[in-house]
Amino acid sequence: MTFIEGKGWIVFLLIFLCFAGICLILFTREAKPVETNIKVAFPGYDGAASYDPVKIHFAVAYTFLADIYSPLVEYSVTGELVAAAAERFEWIGNEAHFTMRKDLKTIDGHEINAYDAERTFKRIFILGGNTHGNLKDMLCPDISMSSLNDACPGLEVRDNGRTFVMKLKERKIFLFPMLAAIDFAIIPRNSIDLVTLAIKDYRNTSGPYYVLKDSPDGRIELAANPRHFHYSEDIPQKATLVPASRTDMMEPLKMFSENKVDHILTIDKLPVNSTIEYAKGHKDVEVFCTYPMKVAFVIFTKKGRTKFSKEERFRIGVNIKRIFLQKYSGKEGYEDAEQVFPVLGEGALGDAELAEVKREREMSDAGPFNEGFTAWNVNMLQDFEGEEEPLRRLFPNGKFDKVRKVPGLVNYDKEKVTEPDFYLMWTDMGFQEEIGLLSYYNGADFFYWDGQDKADWLSRYMAVGEKKDRLKLLRKLHYQTLLNAAVIPIAKSTYTAMVRKPWKLDFSKLYGSNRLWRIHRR
Repeated sequence: MTFIEGKGWIVFLLIFLCFAGICLILFTREAKPVETNIKVAFPGYDGAASYDPVKIHFAVAYTFLADIYSPLVEYSVTGELVAAAAERFEWIGNEAHFTMRKDLKTIDGHEINAYDAERTFKRIFILGGNTHGNLKDMLCPDISMSSLNDACPGLEVRDNGRTFVMKLKERKIFLFPMLAAIDFAIIPRNSIDLVTLAIKDYRNTSGPYYVLKDSPDGRIELAANPRHFHYSEDIPQKATLVPASRTDMMEPLKMFSENKVDHILTIDKLPVNSTIEYAKGHKDVEVFCTYPMKVAFVIFTKKGRTKFSKEERFRIGVNIKRIFLQKYSGKEGYEDAEQVFPVLGEGALGDAELAEVKREREMSDAGPFNEGFTAWNVNMLQDFEGEEEPLRRLFPNGKFDKVRKVPGLVNYDKEKVTEPDFYLMWTDMGFQEEIGLLSYYNGADFFYWDGQDKADWLSRYMAVGEKKDRLKLLRKLHYQTLLNAAVIPIAKSTYTAMVRKPWKLDFSKLYGSNRLWRIHRR
């Protein structure tokens, strides 16, 4: 036997010990933690208490509230109306029945049932501020309510809080779709101050998230509620809302590129083409785009429609549209818009009607407009940055104010502002008939009204039982709105969001909404 053969067991032992040591190091090395939190660039600059379902005027409030509250019903990513806080909804005669989920609880364990739904709707009727549909006239007509203890004959709780009932004179086919709006989201009854009716507790909520940490400057930390039906271990367990700059439209992208945030919302003021171009050059991000349903408009108020003729309104709108399209010519994500609703939407016009509108528009002069006016730039500031000289040249006596308020939804005396002649605004125009959206735009002094009361039109519209007959009324209003230059469509675009991998976005292309619980880890 040689030396090597005699000592072979030692060599084998050394090799085994080295191998074992390597394995020990590999298995005991601290594993990289799985990221469960997400930082979001958020265009909000106030604390949680500034957000309330009864006063939603902008997408920022809607987006925030849609994560912390759940309505009775909601839309799926494919556009189907599905159960939410109510596990089942149905018509029984002329009564709308909502069977509440048994297991829906707030983070502190408070059960959410039909009593919470009843108090939520009473609060809406008393405060009367929601902008996406008026239910009080159908459920509590001719009744003045000032307290949550006041009775509303159209609301009833049955089965020890399991069933919430709305009693109507006749079935309303639009009722369930309208209730999907976050205006009607359920607020836990213990979270409402009984005297002021203000929301006093943003921790105990009905949504997938609750407010864990609040801040008056808008840096809010949300945490997922494991007791919610949308909860999953794959959704962000915490989401920090990081306020972006009020004035720098590119700030969200800068924050993203510097790893200060992981997610840019669909509602951000960042130009669409900037998001798309950034995503093309970075493989570590995922970008999402809806169908083109975000539309920019010149919208004349009742004051402006009275002050200026149809030809003058066309002239103003065409000039503004030309400046916008020249700036974004060739940039991805923007298209010319000819009508209010999407081409394939239920409220869209036919070719013959659009051709008539085009003939009327082309009859107006396209040169400078010398008359004086006041316009509000509601949320299109970035679109006209650098275009001040063309605006001055075409409108030497016009005044464009940066006012983030929506005419018609403003109490002019209380807020000490004067009604403008028209306003510029990007807004969401859905593909489907949505009573909530129509109610919002009706209140926002959006459509053309030829001497008739706009509230009366909406009431008559909602009283029509057949959808095909309602759509005829809607298309007629759409046609008159464009033909009379009450609204000038400028351009259409997509809602665009971006997230850093391994997160992925499971959003719907049919809606401009942004739900944190529809973000998942790969």
